[in-house]
Amino acid sequence: QALYSIVAMTVWGWLGFDVIVYLAALQGVPESLVEAARLDGAGRWATFRHVVFPLVSPATLFLIVWSTINALQVFDEIYVTTRGGPLHATTVMVYYLYSQAFEFFHAGYAAAIAEVLFAITLVFSLLQLWLGNRRVHYGS
Repeated sequence: QALYSIVAMTVWGWLGFDVIVYLAALQGVPESLVEAARLDGAGRWATFRHVVFPLVSPATLFLIVWSTINALQVFDEIYVTTRGGPLHATTVMVYYLYSQAFEFFHAGYAAAIAEVLFAITLVFSLLQLWLGNRRVHYGS
């Protein structure tokens, strides 16, 4: 139960940034392309699917990678609300790193956790960029 509350709080906190990025991407879609699709007989769904969505796909890829990196590094919400409890139900890697470094004073172990976290974040980011670049359409 506590983890769902933290997820909801975190998503709510990031939602504003996501909306601003999508708003900027949507403002970058040329109105002439949307109008040309409408003149060719495309409906709203076809216009969105074949014109708008491909043009905002770079913003979508950016937000997917950015959100994954932030999700792997969530700390503040857990520290403030539950401190990893109840029964370690909300303990994530960054909070575990913090507790090892500053509560139990295992600095070397915490540094090793940080390196593993960096490697996991790097692998996820590169994998998402590799998979996403095949579907992202950059404007010319």
